[in-house]
Amino acid sequence: MKLQFGRTALMAAALLLAGVSVSPAQINPFRSNSQSTGLTKADVGMLSTTTGLVNRKEPVKVGDTEDWSNPASGNSGKVTVTRVFHASGMECHSLRYDFSFRASNSPRTYNADWCKTKTGEWKIRS
Repeated sequence: MKLQFGRTALMAAALLLAGVSVSPAQINPFRSNSQSTGLTKADVGMLSTTTGLVNRKEPVKVGDTEDWSNPASGNSGKVTVTRVFHASGMECHSLRYDFSFRASNSPRTYNADWCKTKTGEWKIRS
């Protein structure tokens, strides 16, 4: 599934995130010092929505992937499950974030582990 959003989708992404319990600050280690080479607020919203889609899959399987694309910023990426495991009694999985930036020819990749809390919320494993 490829997600494409315009400017008005930021509000929709925020509404979706209300049920996902993922804040942009929590998943924005991807920000750079220069707005032209990093993710915009809209990009982060799309990334959060895409992460939520992956986290809500039942069951989550290695290889599950969701794409996002922001025509306004020219940035895009995908979120892929690379590992499924249990930690401290919680269901967890590793996600690989692949990014393509309009302002850079060098794609970037980041990894994060997510675990489902007892309340059913997905949180980045610290």
